[in-house]
Amino acid sequence: MLNFVFIGCGNVAKFHADVIYGMGHQISAICARKQSPRIIPFAETYKIKRIYDNWQEMLNKESPDAIVVAVNWNQTELIVENIIKSGIPCLIEKPVALSSKKLIEIISATEKFNQNVLVGYNRRFYDFVPQLKRVIESGELISIELNMPEAVDFMAKTHSSNIIDHVLLYMSSHWLDLLMYLIGDVRIDYMHRSGGEGKLNSYNGILYSLRYNVPVHLQANFNAPSQISMSFNFKDTIYKLCPIEMMTVYRGMERLEPDDRVKFRRYMPRVIETYEVSADYKPGFYNQMENFIKTCIEHSWANETGCALNDALKVTELCEKIKSGDSILEKYRRNN
Repeated sequence: MLNFVFIGCGNVAKFHADVIYGMGHQISAICARKQSPRIIPFAETYKIKRIYDNWQEMLNKESPDAIVVAVNWNQTELIVENIIKSGIPCLIEKPVALSSKKLIEIISATEKFNQNVLVGYNRRFYDFVPQLKRVIESGELISIELNMPEAVDFMAKTHSSNIIDHVLLYMSSHWLDLLMYLIGDVRIDYMHRSGGEGKLNSYNGILYSLRYNVPVHLQANFNAPSQISMSFNFKDTIYKLCPIEMMTVYRGMERLEPDDRVKFRRYMPRVIETYEVSADYKPGFYNQMENFIKTCIEHSWANETGCALNDALKVTELCEKIKSGDSILEKYRRNN
């Protein structure tokens, strides 16, 4: 049985705690800010014996096998460097830092311990993702569509208005990380930004897969009445994630003949198969925790699936490039 300690006790921490107890492990201590209204109910729910308001004191007094860091989205970069330097395996919720510059500093300062760190991009661990990755590697991929209509107004109410400027990194990075996990590095060929200074921007453009030489049609129209989705288009088949926790495979068209309600013939994509993630835990969290234990604690697996710090850096840099409109087309225009 492994012994975990937690830094943070919000909703995401609960998802991790559910999995840890479901696996038969324990949480011996938890740390949160002074007078946090969540910490006592959290400790009671998960039978945690010791509560701290100083994470350094907790690590000095406890002897954990691993740490889960799930603090507020804008606080992680303030504490994570020294936590990693403790040498204790860490599962750290994203974003690790709010800029690539800061993340590079953290990676450089903690290089000795980077193999002990997993970043919490759990979408990589959805049950159907390994199958989709194999299909992409063996199939004839033509194009990809990624739609990221984040509910920014809702996020601003539940967090703060400060999150608006970081929405790409805070939320959209989940889908961008999954994209790059599946198809490798991408460049930005074209990016249109609308909104303007001091306003919520939207981003629409073309990314390009360097590994598969195909375009990625990106839409990030925040607050749009739409669902997050990813479509991988092959010669005669489409693999579509929509909602993102479900994968539907389409092949061919189905003809619907006229009837009493609709007087004309219609054609619809034919559904071949559907796959859904397990609903026993928050999707991806069980597989992610298993990967963390095997790769960062036991070191019995090579980390081929989980998000390492350098992977988090790539997605952070991509978010910054999308936000700035840095693209091949813009560079051409500047140089000509």
